[in-house]
Amino acid sequence: MSKTVIADIRNNRFPKLVIEQETFVVWRNLDPYPHTVETAPDSSYYFNAGALFTGAVSSPVYFRNLGDFEYLCRFHHGMTGRVSVVVHAGGHDHDDDHDHGHDHHLQHFHGFVTGGRTGDRIFMSHTPVMADDRHHFQIILQASFVKDEHKKVYEKVRQSYGDGRMQTFHDHISLADIGSGAVTDLPKCELEYYPNPKTPDAGEPVPGLEKDIPIHIDKVLFFHVFEPDLEYPDGLQYLVYGDADDVFIDHSIGRAPSFHSVAKLAAAPDFWTPDKFGGTVSILVPSKRIIDVSPKILPRTAFVDNAFHITWLPPSNLLTPQDPLKRRDGSTPIYDVLLSDGTSSRIEIGRFLHFDIRLLNNRVVIT
Repeated sequence: MSKTVIADIRNNRFPKLVIEQETFVVWRNLDPYPHTVETAPDSSYYFNAGALFTGAVSSPVYFRNLGDFEYLCRFHHGMTGRVSVVVHAGGHDHDDDHDHGHDHHLQHFHGFVTGGRTGDRIFMSHTPVMADDRHHFQIILQASFVKDEHKKVYEKVRQSYGDGRMQTFHDHISLADIGSGAVTDLPKCELEYYPNPKTPDAGEPVPGLEKDIPIHIDKVLFFHVFEPDLEYPDGLQYLVYGDADDVFIDHSIGRAPSFHSVAKLAAAPDFWTPDKFGGTVSILVPSKRIIDVSPKILPRTAFVDNAFHITWLPPSNLLTPQDPLKRRDGSTPIYDVLLSDGTSSRIEIGRFLHFDIRLLNNRVVIT
C-alpha cells in the first residue's frame, strides 16, 4: 500500500525528504507567508503542488522511480528542496548528490469514467481535480476506439463484466483544446476496471487495453469550466446522456466544494427520446441539495489518510462518504426530477458507477 509523508515547511526551508518508492508527499506550510512547491521550468521531470498560504496543505505528489528530485519556491530566491527516493528509506536523511535513476519523466493523467457497451460508441466523463487548474472542467464525451481489435476486446470485456465501473486514462492533454475542437484524438489511452466490489478503488488493467490505445472523440456532449462564485441550485442537478441502450447521469459540478458522481439508469426515462441523443439533458432532484455552510461555521479542513488521498470538505458526520442518491435503507433509488422546462419526470438508478468527494489528483506519478 502506498504511504503518505507530510513535509512541513518552516523558516523558509524545505525539509530533507528521503522516501521509499511508491510514496505520496504532501507539503504543509507553517510559515507566516506563502510558498510554492514546484520544479524548475527546465527540469526533465515536472510537478507543481501549487501556492500554499499559511497553514495550507498541498495536493499529494506520487513518487515511483528511484532518484533525486529537486524543487523550489518561486516566491523566495534560493529556497530549494529535494526528494530522494530510495529502495529502503530507513528513516534517515539522505544528503549526497548521487543519482539513483534516470528517465525522470512525470506522467500526468486525465481520467474518464467510461460507459457504453459497444466500442463504436463509448461515453467518457472527465474526473475533475480542484487542486489542479488543468482539471477545472466538467466534460462528457462520446467517443470510439480507432482500431477494430480494440473494439472487440472492449466489447468482450463488457459482455463478461457488464456495466461495471471502468476508467480511461490519458497522458496530459489540454482539456480546453478538447472543448474548442482542436483536439479530437486521444492516441495513448489505457483502461482500468474494478472487478472486486470489496476493493472498489483497486483498478486493474483491462487485458488488451493496457497501453497506447487510440480513442477518437466523436462529439463533445458537455463542456463546462468551473466558476468559483456560482450559486448552488435549489436541489441536486444532474446531466443525462447516452443512447437508446445505455443512459447515464452525472452530477453537475459548478464549483468547489462539490462531488463527482456517475450512475447508470435502470431504464430510459420518459423524457429521454432519440432527439436528445448526442447531447445532455439537465434535471434537478429537488429532494436533495448542497448547503453552502459559511467558513466561519465550518472551517475548510483537509484530512490525510494513510494511503494517498486528501479529502477536502467531507460532509459533516460522514466518515465513509456515499453517493447522496443511494438509499440508506437499501430501497430502490427512484427519484422525482424536474426538467429545465418545468415539467416533472422520474428516474430509477440501476447502478452507481463512480463517486468521489476528494476532487484531488491521485494520478500524478513520476516514472
